[in-house]
Amino acid sequence: METKNNEMTQASAQKEKQGFWKRWGSKIILLAVVAACVLIYLYVPSVNAFLNKVIAMFKSGDFGQMRAFIAKYGKWAMLVSALLMIFQSIMAPLPAFFITLTNANLFGWWQGCILSFVSSMAGAALCFYIARILGRDVVEKICTRGALNQIEVFFEKQGKKCILIARLLPFISFDIVSYAAGLTAMDFGGFFLATGIGQLPACIVYSYVGGLLTGGAQKLFIGLVCLFSLAILVVLLRQVYTMNEKRKKAAAEAAGQVYVSDGLSAPVIVGKLYNAAFWGMVIGVLCTRSTWLAMRVNVGWLFYAGWLLTFLLAVMFSSFKCGPKFTVINVIVCFVIMIIGSGNALLVTPAAVARMGIGLVSVPFDVVNGVLLAFTIVGFGLVFLLHYRKAAKQRA
Repeated sequence: METKNNEMTQASAQKEKQGFWKRWGSKIILLAVVAACVLIYLYVPSVNAFLNKVIAMFKSGDFGQMRAFIAKYGKWAMLVSALLMIFQSIMAPLPAFFITLTNANLFGWWQGCILSFVSSMAGAALCFYIARILGRDVVEKICTRGALNQIEVFFEKQGKKCILIARLLPFISFDIVSYAAGLTAMDFGGFFLATGIGQLPACIVYSYVGGLLTGGAQKLFIGLVCLFSLAILVVLLRQVYTMNEKRKKAAAEAAGQVYVSDGLSAPVIVGKLYNAAFWGMVIGVLCTRSTWLAMRVNVGWLFYAGWLLTFLLAVMFSSFKCGPKFTVINVIVCFVIMIIGSGNALLVTPAAVARMGIGLVSVPFDVVNGVLLAFTIVGFGLVFLLHYRKAAKQRA
């Protein structure tokens, strides 16, 4: 009997060990690889200098510089281009658009198109599996399973449109969508198919049209693509908003209540836009504390990108009314965070971030601070006035 118990104990221990490695083995291996790469980057000067040069090249947006960098590798140029595409996939939000145009200009439009498409698909798959290996169980503990389920529903209904829009936006990393998809229960086959469908048309257009243009014509093409992408983004957000409104109306009717929507009224839009600006600035100010990030990314862009992203999220979640009381609390909280994040340099850091984002670094700090102060005061007054008038109409 004792021998049998020992065998059962050993079998149980073996099973538990196998279960541990089945669950955590891939995570441990991946984290070990990431740690090794970070150590190599930090302690091997040649690797550090090379990667810094590559990141600076992406940041500059100079097509000529990237073309010269790839071309100098001769017969290995295609392999180097593919590795750069995969590198930017992992290092989101580095934009892939520069490589796509460079490939078309360097290898011809159809060869460049094939190279860009295949390498970006490989990068997307890698991002998906990195998120799938490391992400879901950890994210569930942070933001709850219910939040992830909502993301899954969103991907089920809007996934292909998200992928298409992300691929059309030249300066937004498409790979963020790949990481997000890996956190959901979306199967790899569906993700890969949607990625290919969303990516191929844009890849052909960028390679054929963009690769033939240079100088001002190339910048005009990029601007038109951005406008077209923004139009599609607005349509998508409108669909998401409509879907949320229908869900709330159905829930109210099921509870025997009458649902009255605020809609996208002026008080709601202005309140959300105003409050989102402060969180965008918080993001920008906090990013200035990272020397590594400040050396590689225009922190001012992060301010405006954070402002836009926060506003879009606030529009999608209509439960955030952003009225006067919320605005007062929000402004106070954001100012406290900015004071701490700027190291008591509140009259310098936010102004530096704002002017850096629009490329007007020669404008004096006093002028920028005056604009920011006017925005703060006038914006709050407008939020208060619009919500007061709305409340007065409702009482009447």
